[in-house]
Amino acid sequence: MDKYYSKAEVAEVLGVHERTIARYLHSGKLKGARMGKAWRISESDIKAFYEEMKTETSNVNRLRSKD
Repeated sequence: MDKYYSKAEVAEVLGVHERTIARYLHSGKLKGARMGKAWRISESDIKAFYEEMKTETSNVNRLRSKD
């Protein structure tokens, strides 16, 4: 069973502001579940998001190096 984290915990791990995590959740980039007023993000969803962001970043870097 996955462990669940708060927006603040995810923000700290990823090194971004909590508002950034909220934007990712609202846009659907990062999956999470509302539990009452709080968001909870599973460990597997954090890993999937991190891998997707690494892929996007490497694609952008490849495009920039072609210029």
